[in-house]
Amino acid sequence: MAGLFDVDTQAPQQQAGGLFGGGLPAAAAGTSVVVQPLPGTTLASIPAPYQPHGTDELSDQERQDLEVCKAGVDNLHQAFWIAGKALETMSTAELHREENPNFAEWIWENWEISESQLYRLIDEWRVGEALANLGHKPLEYHVRKMTELRRQTSDKVAITVYDTIVRCRPRVTGELVEKVVTDLGFLPKDVDAADVGRRVRELLAAPEGETGTESKGDDVPDISSLGKDSPTGEPGRKPSNSKADPLAEKDIERLQNTLASLQEAAKKINKAAARRAVEAQPDVAVPLIQEIGSLLQQIDRAVAIRLPKAE
Repeated sequence: MAGLFDVDTQAPQQQAGGLFGGGLPAAAAGTSVVVQPLPGTTLASIPAPYQPHGTDELSDQERQDLEVCKAGVDNLHQAFWIAGKALETMSTAELHREENPNFAEWIWENWEISESQLYRLIDEWRVGEALANLGHKPLEYHVRKMTELRRQTSDKVAITVYDTIVRCRPRVTGELVEKVVTDLGFLPKDVDAADVGRRVRELLAAPEGETGTESKGDDVPDISSLGKDSPTGEPGRKPSNSKADPLAEKDIERLQNTLASLQEAAKKINKAAARRAVEAQPDVAVPLIQEIGSLLQQIDRAVAIRLPKAE
């Protein structure tokens, strides 16, 4: 059985790119470290919901599944869709029956997740999984509105709406998601996802003369082959051939403003402050830290371009 940190002599070496990439070589030529994810930390490690194997004691397999699912719920603040799948599996398979036959009560005793939040997470995890497989890392309250849209229309429409918002805006907030869903109004059950995507782009259209929020074409994410990265945040603008082009001047201004904002932010935050915040109010601090990290990664991807060599 492979360990957590096993050396794979056949695996090719990889180097991270972008602002935060490491680029350090492996310890020996031709080798790389393979990190095996711990059970419960990835969606694939959570068993799919299944019917109970019995009504008495848990079988060995059920006990193993229970431990993996418990680890998945412990992962709630990192990836709520993993926790949601774990909750549904434990509920459907009645893996809680030895400890407490009342599932909602058992969940509260172990994780202090209310009954309403419990069933909301179960309802949301499939949309969260689909968006994660497209390369997004949505917050739970973002997906809450998408889940409402999914019930009204379809999985594809809900996923298309969120994917389009991310493509059209550098920062996605709960207020923005709620406004888009509200502005879309009532949608029929059989509405075409591509039509909805075009409507979202219209709702998020920039003022005249500003093209930085255009998305790339009218493409709709293909959720039949989830797992490929989504080209989130990539603008559809063609490069300017003139150094005096007004759009180029605006782009320079954007880069300068971004740098100034990051420099100002760097003065205000440090590890000690982050640790104190998490220790004092983890339910508030953890989502904030996750969103900061997500935005930094988005900036990293946006500027990870081939730069001209210095003369």
